[in-house]
This record gives sequence, C-alpha cells and structure tokens, in this order.
Amino acid sequence: MQFLLDHKGQLFDILLAAHGVAVLIVNLTPTPRDNRAVDSAGVFLRQAYRAIEILGGVVTPLVKR
Repeated sequence: MQFLLDHKGQLFDILLAAHGVAVLIVNLTPTPRDNRAVDSAGVFLRQAYRAIEILGGVVTPLVKR
C-alpha cells in the first residue's frame, strides 16, 4: 500500500499514457467496437483514480496520528 501512495503520481501518468495510446488507436481504426472498449476503459480509469484519492484521504489522516 505504501508503494502505491509513494508512486501515485507515476502510476497515474502510466495509466494516462496507456489511455492516450488507446485513444490514438481508436482514432486510427474505424470500428465502433474499439470505440466502446476505450469508452469503458475511460470510465474505469476515472473510477480507479477516484478510489485512489479516497484511499489517500483515509490513509493520510491515519499516518499523521
């Protein structure tokens, strides 16, 4: 857990870069199936980032005690 908290910025950058590559592939290929896949991945990434923020908010007060 500490690793995730220590490297949350780098992990977010990796996820953001992966999403960017996926968007690039979707824009280069004209199929609606991959468009739906990237849309669902974007929803997952937003939810994952929100979960990380919530965990950070919970863990940080405990660490300060």
